[in-house]
Amino acid sequence: MNASFTLVAFGDSLTYGYGAPESCAYPFRLAKDFPHWNVYNRGINGDTTREAIARIDTDVLSKRGQIVAVWFGANDSAFSEGYYRTIVEYRNNLRIIAQKILSTTHGQAFNDGKSLPLFVTPPPTIDENDFAYTTTARLKMYSECVKQVADDFGIPVVDFFTVLLNQQDHDDYESYFQSDGTHLSPKGYDLFYAAFRAAIDLYI
Repeated sequence: MNASFTLVAFGDSLTYGYGAPESCAYPFRLAKDFPHWNVYNRGINGDTTREAIARIDTDVLSKRGQIVAVWFGANDSAFSEGYYRTIVEYRNNLRIIAQKILSTTHGQAFNDGKSLPLFVTPPPTIDENDFAYTTTARLKMYSECVKQVADDFGIPVVDFFTVLLNQQDHDDYESYFQSDGTHLSPKGYDLFYAAFRAAIDLYI
């Protein structure tokens, strides 16, 4: 892959790597695997798709990445002051984000010179956790919304909601999460990175 290849990781605390060692965050691991790439971690703790739209031009599109990974929804679905975005707003915001990325050019041969959005579904949560502000059932609705918008625009999606939920019948399911039942543990990030790499390897 061309040394000028750029990937922008755009998201909330799950992209930032909140509560886990820096080496667990997937942009850090990606930069290590591809040392000649330009990898930008544009995850901000507490962000929803509303804040994402407000900062996408300066934080993301200005980097003119060949791939922009978009991972929001955990906060949008949370019944907590300042976070909750209805499923209608969430869908509309994702559509705006997709349109903005697809209208960005990077001057390389990749994807006919246009930036490629790569959507990621929000993970489930541990419902019985006392600190949880959302539920797996609600996150499933937001996950389905991500897949629908991705399908509408013909863009790829990493369905991490399903990948992680498929571990639910295992005795060690909770070990994929931090104590809040929402953020990923190092083991959870290992699972995510495997799914993410499988997706981008199709394009690189």
